[in-house]
Amino acid sequence: MKRSNAALKLKQGVETDARAIDFDELPSYVGYLVRRTQAKIFGEFEAILAGLDLTPGSYGVLTLVRANPGITQVALAAAFGVDKSTMSPVVVRLERRGLIRREVLLSDRRCHALYLERAAEATYLAAREKVRAFEGGLAARLTKTEQRDLARLLGKLQDAR
Repeated sequence: MKRSNAALKLKQGVETDARAIDFDELPSYVGYLVRRTQAKIFGEFEAILAGLDLTPGSYGVLTLVRANPGITQVALAAAFGVDKSTMSPVVVRLERRGLIRREVLLSDRRCHALYLERAAEATYLAAREKVRAFEGGLAARLTKTEQRDLARLLGKLQDAR
């Protein structure tokens, strides 16, 4: 398989033990490129929220809980495309920090409804302001046409089966 320009850039840019790493055909894989891009963006995202001790995932959880008061952990996990066991530790950490609260549903005592704590509103709004500025800078790396194309192409990958 012929190596792409991305492969050459990656090969030139990473050195270990005084020699460049050969990424072979990895940079020609769409999934690999998407994952590398996601890791870079998440690293930048974490840096801007470091003072608030929020990760991209925990910020996403706070956003959905705030927008959907009473959402269950099961519905929250489904919205993120993860299972409940993956979501539980995030919810527990946010609850311990006093950012959200869980209430047992009267209709199904096995389920918990989630709510943003009133005291967490200021933290959330501070985070959202930073995230909006970050997203604006991220989007500015692309033209408006590229932004639309990227959204369309990523949607196509998500919808494919």
